[in-house]
Amino acid sequence: MSEMLEETVTIQFNRQIGKDTWLMGFRSENLASRSKPGQFLMVHLGKTTQDPLLRRPFSIHRIQDKNQLMLLYKIVGKGTLLLSCLKKDDSISVIGPLGNGFAISKPHEKTLLIAGGMGIAPLFFLAQFLDKVQKQKPTMFLGFRTSQEVVLINELKNLNIDLSLTTEDGSMGITGLVTDLLDKYRGKELNQLSTIYACGPILMLKKVAQMATASNLRCYVSLEGHMACGLGICQGCAVKTNHNTNKPYYYVCQDGPVFSSEMIDWQVI
Repeated sequence: MSEMLEETVTIQFNRQIGKDTWLMGFRSENLASRSKPGQFLMVHLGKTTQDPLLRRPFSIHRIQDKNQLMLLYKIVGKGTLLLSCLKKDDSISVIGPLGNGFAISKPHEKTLLIAGGMGIAPLFFLAQFLDKVQKQKPTMFLGFRTSQEVVLINELKNLNIDLSLTTEDGSMGITGLVTDLLDKYRGKELNQLSTIYACGPILMLKKVAQMATASNLRCYVSLEGHMACGLGICQGCAVKTNHNTNKPYYYVCQDGPVFSSEMIDWQVI
């Protein structure tokens, strides 16, 4: 894990890019140089407000120009609503980078990224990284409920990715669930794959993990736990381990957020 820092940063931009979806950017050479795909930051709104008191976890979504970090987030409660109200030149307090990131496949190996909804947040950073180090063009399956929620399509295409999009209501791309694409892909090209990376709703991850096991593929999942502390102290983000008698539970903030899919007991999910 990288060395952890606490830093107050100045917001460069904070803009809405989709339905209830916002993109925030700030500069920090120290954080950017230490951050790896799959890690996260704990964010506090700083002096702007003392409510809510607890920090909130956000995946590191993108790094560009070497020192600009971006967070992609959805308004789901009071904390993210207040975050969306912050303007250019406001400051936030950030702790990170935290957690274990994605294990990167070898340059010649074929990889598949599967993102459901806001699962795109950490997988964009991974796709950005793979674009620099992989000789094989990665494939990405991206799923949303409706076209109003679709974000970052053009940015992903600029990363030289073989991209397929689904929406549940058929308003954009292919109609259906993102895991439907995996069903079709499994019959044709799955034997060329080495690694699957996935982030999204827990039931989506469960199905991806089961498919990966059935096809004997490496699979890494990024879990979104309900973290209050981000350091494994509050124990609010526990997930049951698979056949690990020494440690019955993992903590998403400390042991993850990225896990090899075989480490998780998917039967209780």
